[in-house]
Amino acid sequence: MSLQRSLLQGFHSSRPFLAPSPIPTFKKASPLSSRRPAALPSRTQRIMERISTSGEVGGAGGAYSYDALKRLDQLLSEICSNPSKNNAQVVFRASGASNDYDPKNKASFTFDVIVCGGTLGIFIATALLSKGLRVGIVEKNQIKGREQDWNISRKELLELVDVGILSEDEIEQIINIKFNPNRCGFEKKGDIWVEDILNLGVSPVKLLEIMKKRFVTQGGVLFEGKGLSTINVHDDIVILQLSDGDVLFSRLLVDAMGNFSPVVKQIRSGRKPDGICLVVGSCSCGFEENSSSDIIYSNASVKRVRDSNVQYFWEAFPAGSGLTDRTTYMFTYVDAQPSCPKLEDLLEDYWDLMPDYQGVPLDQLEVQRVIFGIFPTYRDR
Repeated sequence: MSLQRSLLQGFHSSRPFLAPSPIPTFKKASPLSSRRPAALPSRTQRIMERISTSGEVGGAGGAYSYDALKRLDQLLSEICSNPSKNNAQVVFRASGASNDYDPKNKASFTFDVIVCGGTLGIFIATALLSKGLRVGIVEKNQIKGREQDWNISRKELLELVDVGILSEDEIEQIINIKFNPNRCGFEKKGDIWVEDILNLGVSPVKLLEIMKKRFVTQGGVLFEGKGLSTINVHDDIVILQLSDGDVLFSRLLVDAMGNFSPVVKQIRSGRKPDGICLVVGSCSCGFEENSSSDIIYSNASVKRVRDSNVQYFWEAFPAGSGLTDRTTYMFTYVDAQPSCPKLEDLLEDYWDLMPDYQGVPLDQLEVQRVIFGIFPTYRDR
């Protein structure tokens, strides 16, 4: 679909001035008639509400809807103003051995390792499973890859082959696109071109299908669609209580739930981040020049957005969904303060700046999905 800006144009009358007629008598306005007109939707909202969100999944970058954007902006506001909100304790330490655990009981829900968070956790879980350990995965959503490519180097993929959880034939199956060269550049400082850096577009859908099948086939146990309620750590065992009432026993728990893990939130004790990385972007169709990538690129100076000075950086990669499909990301780093820019603020700048960056008018592009994310950063671990 072609995207065009909606322009609101004012007008004035060219009729000559007429003497006023007698002032009519008006009834008192009702509360309904005195309400202010609803605010017009932003350009970002108009664009996003035209896009199908049927392919949304859990995990970073897996949601594409405008409602998901507003929810993440609300979370960003809470992190910057009241990070202790909803910071419930989930991990409890109990001294001594557990009275609920019998090591002689070979119950199906007893494991050597439980990995919480399956989108990326399934890789370490499958590696541990291949070593002969009994492994389970707890994932609050379904373990399913997003439609958007993951960009990676072949060298990194081969590390999965080295640990025995992926074959070289399977690597070829999951690669959607290959491209070179790859650019790094900063404003007025020249460009550096490199080869084979993040130059593959991998299908998360295909990759996670392979990993999920391998994990289950080799004896791994999945607990999908189940949230984590509590973790009780004893001297001899870890006991997990899940949202549906299931109780799991494990010798070791691995947290792979990402930035917003309840375990991480508890460790941080509701402390505000030192900074936040904000990322927005899109995958669009209509880029005729689409054979190379940008690993990191900046073509403008610092600008003011709300109460923050921001330096925008770019990434751009050919996408595997079509010959003229290209993913462009714009990101920046800000202090975690209540008045910092929101993701929607950045997206409004993105629609202005991306066409000049890529040399393609916005109305010649068909936006397939909008991408956004926030990544809290801390000076310590």
